[in-house]
Parts: sequence; C-alpha cells; structure tokens
Amino acid sequence: MIVKYLDGVEFLVNRIREIADEHSSKFSVDYEASDEGYYAAHCYPVFELDVPKLDWDTEKQAIRLEIQVTTQLQDVIRKLTHKYYEQRRAQEIPSRKWQWNYASPEFVPNYLGHILHYVEGMIMDVRMRGRTE
Repeated sequence: MIVKYLDGVEFLVNRIREIADEHSSKFSVDYEASDEGYYAAHCYPVFELDVPKLDWDTEKQAIRLEIQVTTQLQDVIRKLTHKYYEQRRAQEIPSRKWQWNYASPEFVPNYLGHILHYVEGMIMDVRMRGRTE
C-alpha cells in the first residue's frame, strides 16, 4: 500500500491494527530500513478463516497476511533499485560492499533511497512547524 507522505505510513499501520483489533486478530508490525535504502512498514495481521478441505468440509486455519506500507517516493525508488537487488542476490558475495564502490550500478540508486527518506523527514518537520506557528 502506498501513502503520500511519511506520516501516512504510521497512520495506515494504526488503522490496520485497529481493524485487526476489531476482529480480535493478532497483529504485528516491523518498520524496515535496509542498507540499500529500502524503507517500509510490514504489517502482519492474522485472521482465522474457514478453508475448504479435499472432502469439501472446512477447517479453521490462521492465515497471516503481509501488508507493506510505503510512501510514493519510496515506491518510485524501489522500482528503480529492485533490479540491482535481484542481481546482487544472484551473485557471489562481493569482496567489497557496494557502499565503497561508487562506480557500481547500485551506488547512486541505493543512496537515493536514503536521501529521499531524509527529505521525507524534512517535509514532516516543515509540516509540523506550520501547524504550531
């Protein structure tokens, strides 16, 4: 799920938590932040559902969902950087981390993820200052 601003992530996470609570469902959240500039909240609501069996009867099973919540800017960066992440996973472990190889294809896009996260935080600061003045 994509929200416009950084504060929308927490707003939506809290709303998903409320929905899980209304249905007496378990809920957990991980706020992800990777070295590669990936930022998102991963929500895990658990719901009990009736699942059909082979004999057409049903049984209750706990189904754990994963809902990723991120901002528009992070979504754009993720689309740009995901191919580098996939390429790196398929390769052997490099002798030097990408952070030290400024000529690597992932150096600029990965740091862009961090820069945009910082800019999103600055936007929140400006918005909050505007509310108090």
